[in-house]
Amino acid sequence: MRRLSSFHWAILLTLPWILPGALLAQPKIVAVVNSASWQSGLPAGGALATAFVSGLPGLTPGTYVAPPSQPLPYTLAGVTAIVNNDYAPLLAVIVPSDPSANVQVNFQVPLSANASQLSGHFWIPYGIPQDGYAGYISIGLGTDRAAQSPAPAMPDWGGFFSDASGYAIAIHASDSSPVTAQNPARPGESIIAYADGFFLAWPPPPIAVPVPLQGTYPIGDVPISGGTANLYLQTYPTPITVCSPSPPPCPGSVTNTPALKVDSTALAAGAVGVEQIKFEVPSNQKPGNWALFFNAGSCPDGSGLCSNTASSSPYVLLPVD
Repeated sequence: MRRLSSFHWAILLTLPWILPGALLAQPKIVAVVNSASWQSGLPAGGALATAFVSGLPGLTPGTYVAPPSQPLPYTLAGVTAIVNNDYAPLLAVIVPSDPSANVQVNFQVPLSANASQLSGHFWIPYGIPQDGYAGYISIGLGTDRAAQSPAPAMPDWGGFFSDASGYAIAIHASDSSPVTAQNPARPGESIIAYADGFFLAWPPPPIAVPVPLQGTYPIGDVPISGGTANLYLQTYPTPITVCSPSPPPCPGSVTNTPALKVDSTALAAGAVGVEQIKFEVPSNQKPGNWALFFNAGSCPDGSGLCSNTASSSPYVLLPVD
């Protein structure tokens, strides 16, 4: 399995995204999001999440990254995270210099989250208990001054990792070199894009340690959102939201941009909680910066069907030349 050797996985997850601060008071969890897409919600167990917390006193400003070549710690910079009574492995903690700004905590979601987070989705893997309790998340300084809130619902989609300009973190499958504007994807070649929270891994994925370098660690072939989900590389769709009068089936469908051929989906070797999606760029793909996204339950261009299950994932840009 190929690895993204040009990027340090922990550093990738320390890109600051600081929400507006709040007056220092009791600790409060301001938001919990997917670490790649910033969609609100707690991803499934094994995936990566980011929490923003206000009111944590006494922390020294700085960016704290889990030590490399060691299992992820459960305390970093004095901060701990708990999901459903299980401590979460921490990848990074960012403490801003402004004491009124929010602390950013990047962590791997414990598998216990699946019991309460997946009950509303289309399937639950065999062996995950359905005990019906309300999930929660708590972040604090050791066991003191903890902020606790109900675990937010799982996002409808996972997300692709991207750089600050919105371009996909991806590599050429042939030589593992990064895909960039200067080294774009080529029609007909295979590309590996990196993502978070699109799929469930079963058997359960490694927790707090990197996926082994040898062999593969397959994950589901259908994103958690369910339905018939396909991967596209085209102009990002604008779904139809007005259903009356009912539009004809697939008006204006982009028939010359069929779904991409996905060769494999797996957990990325050498990383914690990162998914990799290997796909083929169509041989007739035109040059440009195209949106890469999953689409479920609607026409290839996102139009035509008025349904609660018709939607597209957040997109990232992939340069093609």
